[in-house]
Parts: sequence; structure tokens; C-alpha cells
Amino acid sequence: MHEPGTAELPSAEQADAWLAEIGVAPEDRLAVLAARPALAASPGLLALLAERRGQLIAHLGDPRTLPDWHDVGPPHERVGNLVYVWVFLSVLPEVRAFHERHGVTRRDGSRILANLAAQLAAYRSLHGVAGLSEQNWLTRHFRATILDFGRLHVERSYFDADAPGHGAAGPVRGEPVLSLHIPEGRLTPAACDESIAAATAFYRREFGHEDHRFGVCTSWVLDPQLRSYLAADSNILAFQRRFELAPDPGPDRAGTVVEFVFERPADHLDALPQDTSLQRALVTHIRAGRPWHFRTGWFRL
Repeated sequence: MHEPGTAELPSAEQADAWLAEIGVAPEDRLAVLAARPALAASPGLLALLAERRGQLIAHLGDPRTLPDWHDVGPPHERVGNLVYVWVFLSVLPEVRAFHERHGVTRRDGSRILANLAAQLAAYRSLHGVAGLSEQNWLTRHFRATILDFGRLHVERSYFDADAPGHGAAGPVRGEPVLSLHIPEGRLTPAACDESIAAATAFYRREFGHEDHRFGVCTSWVLDPQLRSYLAADSNILAFQRRFELAPDPGPDRAGTVVEFVFERPADHLDALPQDTSLQRALVTHIRAGRPWHFRTGWFRL
């Protein structure tokens, strides 16, 4: 491990091995490695890397939100946001050590860090080239505040001060909570029960001083408009029934929902697959000129 404020880069060989271990596709590994020479030759990018690395190390295990990491553009477009992949690689030994101190196996740690691979793949699917757009989301993974508990990824966080609709029975502003995130796959009630139970037990054991009373989720999966399209016994609606919803639906996020579900832009609805009831529901709803929302909900642990 090197000091928080330095910009030492992992070697290309070491970086390739680490990227492979967390499941980054060969074509994305090649793109990340190809960016290394330009990064290493740029004092500005090395300074950015050192600054962002220092942030992650200073806030390792800290669930408070970091300031936004801006997109990297001209004159550094040859590297772009791939500089953030190198930031994440530069803190990987510290993240692994934090996991180990809290009883997280290397295999389990790799499962959550594989979200970097998923984000690189999603960017390539959307844009046809290598890149990264979700660097702010990934700071959670590379501060070790989110872990993989099987069907759900669960993050230590604080109830959003701007989230409306909470009251005496729900979480209060700034309260420590466990935030649920939903990776791709079938959302069966039994698998969700198992994940929630495992996460609750782990975080109470390792971070019991934070007193997590509530599980929360902000997702398009919680949009009650889905009830008009899906069977009452569907997995998604069963998941919805766990939550008390905040009343404000927020802005229309239909384009983001399409990108999440289809990993394609929303500007060509006719080209989207219509193989499942969910896919058909999403497209039918948008064609009718109706919005989709990311809703926030909570339940008591």
C-alpha cells in the first residue's frame, strides 16, 4: 500500500490481474490499460488521481456522501473517465484489507467490486466504446460501504435529508439506515428475505453502534404504476409490498429506467426487446406518454 496523497499507479500487469479478478471483460481491460501511458504522462491527471485516491482513503468505511466526481473531458479525452478506474485500482489493497478486518472473504469482496465490471460493460453497451459514467456510484464500493448479500446489495447510509414523506413511524432525517440495491436477476421473496436477514446480522455485528432501524430503497422497481401491468403475485410487486412509500414521486426518469433494464438508450423504443411482461410494460407506458419514477420506500428491520 502507498500513502493516501501519492499518485503511484499499479503496474499494467498488476492492474490487469486485479481487473480480471473482479470480472472486467477483456475488451474493457484492454481499454483501461491503454489509457495508462497518457495518464502517467499527465501531471494534471496524476494530481486528480492523487486527490480522489486521498478522498477514498480518508473516507474508507465512511457512509457519508462524497462531493461529486466530475466527468473528465478536454484536453484529457484520450483517458476520460477511465482515470477513475485507475483511482479505484489504486485503493484496492486498502479496500481488501478493510473487508478482511470485518470478516468479508476475498471472494465475497470481489462480488461487490465486480460492479465496476458491470458499469464498464453497461457503458460499452449504451455507447459502443469503452468508458465510465457512474464513478460517483462506485465510490461506495471502493470505500467498502456496500456489500453483496446474495440477491441484494446492501449499503450503510443515512436517510436522505431531502427525501419527503417520512414521519414519526419512519426514519428521521440523517438517521443511519441500510439501503437496498437490486442487481439484475429474479427478485424472489425467499432470496430477498435471506439477503435482508444476512445484511442485518452482519451490520449489527460489525457496525452495531450505528443502530440501523430501517431498510430503505430508492428504485424504479417501487413505482406503484407497475401494478397496472404485472400480476399481483409477481416478484416485483411482492418486493414493493415490503415498503412504506414516501408520497413524492419525483421527476420523470423513464429514460434512466430504460437504460437500467435494457442497457440501451430510450430514443428507439421500437428496437427494444419485448420478451417479458416487464419489458412490454415499460415500453407501453412510455409510448402512452406517461412517466416512470424512482420511488423511495422504507420498512422496519
